Amino acid sequence: MIQLLYGNRQQFRFRHNDINILGNSDAKLPVKNSVYRLNSSSPIYFYIEPEVDDWQSKQKTYCYEARTPSINRLRELPGHFNIEIPVNSPELKEGWNKITIEIEDRKGKFEVLSAEFYWDSRPISLPLELNDLSKYNHIQEIGQVVDGAFTFDPEKNIIRSRSPVADDSLFLLGSYHGSQEATYEVKFRDNGRGVVFRGISDFFAGHEEQSPELGIKPGYSSAGLATIHNKAEARVWISMGDCLMGKDWTWVVKTEYPPYIDIEPYVTYCVRHQVIMAPGINYCRYRIWKKGDTEPDKWLCEEHNAHLPKHLPRITKAAFGLFQYGGLPTEWSNISVRALHIDVKSLDLRYKNNSVMKKYASQIVRINRKMRKKLIRKMK
Repeated sequence: MIQLLYGNRQQFRFRHNDINILGNSDAKLPVKNSVYRLNSSSPIYFYIEPEVDDWQSKQKTYCYEARTPSINRLRELPGHFNIEIPVNSPELKEGWNKITIEIEDRKGKFEVLSAEFYWDSRPISLPLELNDLSKYNHIQEIGQVVDGAFTFDPEKNIIRSRSPVADDSLFLLGSYHGSQEATYEVKFRDNGRGVVFRGISDFFAGHEEQSPELGIKPGYSSAGLATIHNKAEARVWISMGDCLMGKDWTWVVKTEYPPYIDIEPYVTYCVRHQVIMAPGINYCRYRIWKKGDTEPDKWLCEEHNAHLPKHLPRITKAAFGLFQYGGLPTEWSNISVRALHIDVKSLDLRYKNNSVMKKYASQIVRINRKMRKKLIRKMK
């Protein structure tokens, strides 16, 4: 049986480059074929996460020690899928659309499900204020679940990740914009099993293809992801195509020497998260403090990519969303997103206590091998 996470009648606004329809099937794995048809389109293949024991290349390890090519998107969720419908698909139309999902399992048994969704191509404008959730009836009126699962409680005025919390759980609230600032309140629970990053937030730029034949985009691009590790390490990540292999345009920048912050469970914290996008530069910073305390003057984490080679692509637009990686559900509330106008000249783009190249090399977590060799030669 095929089941869709948010039912057979869904709704979407323009928030990023894809419409995400999440679901699962109890078909015998690995499946022989899985396709969807949008309105009158030809069949389009989509990926279904296999059991690791069924995966032919199960001995192969992908990025972040993943065992299947979806990397973090469907990790340890056999039978689950995430259909990505490009918003520029010629078959996609304003208003109601029909999607037919067809799965053939390993024994040749067919399953078919027809569903429909409403598409509104208008982007979400800024400022975005989500201080009163009582006027919403469905989670998809508030945002788009890209990965994982989220719900909301209109009486408590909170948005919550759903248990079990998936890897790279992401709930987009805004649409693509330039420089932005988000403020919100967040409450964490104890780490729980499988937690890597406690839920905070991201300015998401999109998922990138490894290959069209894969049926899911494992690459992750971000103008500024704010995380707190389960070991209390605070970081900022900026990336283009993180998790992809063998691409010469991908890069990842992160906080190499993270500050530590002691997060207490069931305590409400306030967060200010900013991204600045300018020609050749992506800059991200955030700070977090207990509700009721004075907001600190200093940023907890700041990072940028000003010293990447000029030929590598930068992020020019991003959509604000809520992010979490494993663990127990996190709660967000009183969310506000606004456009940010900051003169890039006011930012400190120097590297302190390091030569440019030394810091440059330590910042790049993963980069094409050929490019890495060039950097090493240049440093020598």
